[in-house]
Amino acid sequence: MPNLKKVKMTTLAMLVMTPMISMADMDRCVSCHGVDFEKKALGVSKIVKNMSEQEIKAALDGYKNGLGGPMKDLMIKEVNLGVDTDAMSADIYSESRTPGFDEPSDEFIFQKRLSIRTLHKLKNNIKKADAKKDMKKIVSQIKSAAFTMYVYDDLLKEKINFKTMKPSDKKLDMNAILKEVSSVKSCVDHSFIDTEIVKCRVDFLDLAGSLARNEEKKIKAKQKANKPPIYTGTDSVDMTPYLK
Repeated sequence: MPNLKKVKMTTLAMLVMTPMISMADMDRCVSCHGVDFEKKALGVSKIVKNMSEQEIKAALDGYKNGLGGPMKDLMIKEVNLGVDTDAMSADIYSESRTPGFDEPSDEFIFQKRLSIRTLHKLKNNIKKADAKKDMKKIVSQIKSAAFTMYVYDDLLKEKINFKTMKPSDKKLDMNAILKEVSSVKSCVDHSFIDTEIVKCRVDFLDLAGSLARNEEKKIKAKQKANKPPIYTGTDSVDMTPYLK
């Protein structure tokens, strides 16, 4: 059995080294834009501190699509490194409103990046999925992602009790699942401390738990419907006491 701590550190190293600009890489932004994003980068860009989160995202999406102003040539290279513009715009907006520059812990970076990557991939998979054919596959991916989050987050383990999870009381079709995952993803994008991101992950595990219980409920109903009839003819034995 592999050493969990060693596996975790290896995964952390891979995530930190992978070129997705997030909170950990904010120094690449502030070197030109200023610690509080109060400067015109190289004297020509807009002052990011004066922009809304939606305007920041629109600019990043533009760079990702090869568009932009005088900083285009530099920024296209930065944003095309595999950036999740939802997460990056939330990080930049928050940083521009927070005086000073204080990078989060490696543990928080690990948790946030793991969540962002997982949920971003899930959203794309759900959008491409066939509502009838791919439901089992999507549910399996959600359960797998939830398990990974649970394994790596000690704070999350304190807040989750699988025994108390119940089937959802509302219909969880593909559109509803996409809405739930998108909501959790937005929550993670706007999390900047451990307790905030744990709340988002609890919501995701609740979704995974509900889907698992829904599957369990369907299996039990199917088994009950397919139960062979009890023989009651000649020489039959009363099995009622054994079935209680």
